[in-house]
Amino acid sequence: MRSRRSVTFSRGYVLLLAIVFLGIFFTVATAYLGSIVTSARGSRYAVASAQAFELAEAGVDEAVYQLNQNGEYAGETTALGAGVYTAVVSDVSTNVKRVTVTGSVPNAASPTAIKAVTTLVGLNTSVVSFHYGVQVGAGGVSMGNGSEIQGSFFSNGSISAGGTNSSGTITGDATVASGTPATSINGVIVDGTAWAHSLSNCTIGKNAYYQSISGCTVGGTQYPGSADAAPADMPISDAQISSWETTAAAGGVTAGPYKISDSQTLGPQEINGDLDVKGTLTLGGVVWVKGNITFENNSALTVSPTTGNEGAILIADVPGSETTEGTVNLSQNMTVSGNGNAGSYPMVLSTNSGSSAITVANNASSVILYASRGTILIKNNAGANQITAYALTLSPNSTVTYQSGLQNQSFSSGPGGSWAVLPYTYSISR
Repeated sequence: MRSRRSVTFSRGYVLLLAIVFLGIFFTVATAYLGSIVTSARGSRYAVASAQAFELAEAGVDEAVYQLNQNGEYAGETTALGAGVYTAVVSDVSTNVKRVTVTGSVPNAASPTAIKAVTTLVGLNTSVVSFHYGVQVGAGGVSMGNGSEIQGSFFSNGSISAGGTNSSGTITGDATVASGTPATSINGVIVDGTAWAHSLSNCTIGKNAYYQSISGCTVGGTQYPGSADAAPADMPISDAQISSWETTAAAGGVTAGPYKISDSQTLGPQEINGDLDVKGTLTLGGVVWVKGNITFENNSALTVSPTTGNEGAILIADVPGSETTEGTVNLSQNMTVSGNGNAGSYPMVLSTNSGSSAITVANNASSVILYASRGTILIKNNAGANQITAYALTLSPNSTVTYQSGLQNQSFSSGPGGSWAVLPYTYSISR
């Protein structure tokens, strides 16, 4: 028979083993639970970190957009999605800015994760995108009989025939955005698709999108009740025009009025007064005229071979006097040409806000015309490669011929296009 001491010892040994195994169990369980908690915390941080990084990148995109609307934009703090970002924009040089954006999730006061990115943006791309043969603001378009837009058309204002029994033709698509009052396409021929709040007395070759229609022939499918198109911004910002003018002034300032009777090459150059051309003006870079510009009969505008495949710019702008000055008159038999290379178009730009910001007569066809505040008048058999204006009047038999390459048109002598991230300057700073 086993002794009581032996039984007691056996029971104690079992109890000790149970305590040991229980301790091991709790240790393993605690470690396992800790691992789960750590893993969950790590997963939450990983998600929050990714969200913070996305916020920072979104802030960079927004900063670039805002700079293209206002070159003085300095940054902002904005709640977005799962958190908030703070953007700070500072000057590096005249045409370069540093953008630093910090994304915080869920907030900046008690963040789970923070990410910051830094990049430089600059006006150095030299590219302007003209996506339409004609782009017009709220002033709309009046088309005389036999006038033609060869390419696509976009307007924030109505398009109509220029008079009784008058009809113009748009060979591509025509879009008229929403406006007050409701905008329309009236009395013209559109070979492509037409999109406007109201269509009347028109001929549409393909599809038609509208709220109301009257007296129109439609060759494709009709889409009544279609929502109005949204208005489009002009392709060149005021900040960019100012930058071009700064480049011109840096090339030297000449007193005006200035007359050219022979052949001269100018640019970059500022002319402080009117410019009158009786001979040939060759643009070697941007030329800023702080006055009115007149090209007389048989005069010429061309682009220097030194610009290669890039165009050059002639600006008429008198800051503070846009209602009365800064007009351009391209007279009859005046000719415009590039330098023989593809893309070497001259652009004539006016900031005048009147009814004749730019007037174009015969033969001035190989040119880009830009008057986002005023009216461009195309007379007789004149034409242009691209037109952007607040309002446009096409006289009988005038023509606009859009060149597809203008979607990536570049210009010499100075920055162009818009603010954009500079290559190889992007970094994650936190």
